[in-house]
Amino acid sequence: MLGEKIDYMLLRPFVHARNRATEAELDERARHSTFTLADARTHLQKVIHTYFNGKLKIDPSVSYLDIGCGMGRLSIALADAGARDVTGVDVVPRHVDEARNLAERLLPDNRPRFECADINQWQTDRTFDVIFGLGFMEHVNEPDRILASLPRLMKPGGVACMSFEPFQSPTGDHLNAFFRVLIPWRGLIFSEKALMRLRREYFRPTDPAERFKDIVGGLNQMKYQEWLKYIRDAGLRIDYQNVNPQLRRYQPLGIISDVITKVPRLGWYFQMLVYVMLRKIDDPTTVR
Repeated sequence: MLGEKIDYMLLRPFVHARNRATEAELDERARHSTFTLADARTHLQKVIHTYFNGKLKIDPSVSYLDIGCGMGRLSIALADAGARDVTGVDVVPRHVDEARNLAERLLPDNRPRFECADINQWQTDRTFDVIFGLGFMEHVNEPDRILASLPRLMKPGGVACMSFEPFQSPTGDHLNAFFRVLIPWRGLIFSEKALMRLRREYFRPTDPAERFKDIVGGLNQMKYQEWLKYIRDAGLRIDYQNVNPQLRRYQPLGIISDVITKVPRLGWYFQMLVYVMLRKIDDPTTVR
């Protein structure tokens, strides 16, 4: 807004260091997770009913791929619910290690398979009935390549259930964890260098990134209109879309959100979470 130094001084009173941690400390926390099967079941119900409005059902005969699986929460929940063929893929080694540890601790048998790989580089001859990509599309380099890879990973009639937080949303910079108050559209208004300096000082001291795209975990700053273009270019169509479902429990916020997010162009700036079900353009519309 006013340059790196002035923006830094303007924002510094609004930050805190309560969540400050080094990468080594994050690795240690990952090894001592308190995640339970009850947590997994609650998460799965939210995915099925809140995010995708009951349009998904867990079927033991269906194969599932969980891209960007993180520490394996969804993969474990799917296996616990009866899915017999679940594969989770994540690029962060500590996430995959923790996912394997959690599965071993929580599931006596029928454990998901976890692989540590960049999905753009992952070599597999398999295809899947249902692909999940929740909470990671805004973090990957070349998101267009991720979407373009989905058709080759989908079985005929398969579906990809994806989520995305556009960078131009009120919280699109993903920096709320060290701000005392919500400053909407922070990433659009203030200097990137000022925000990254605050992040290093108050949140992740061992991450030297000076740009959003270089932080551990990445942030690609993808906009909603780019997301739509990448979907079209990949030969996919949107069968179902759900915008800001997290707000519907807080009426009238949900009603206001449903109205304003439909306003052409302006609505893009209020789409905090977007959930979609994607299919190949020439595939049938039957929901699994």
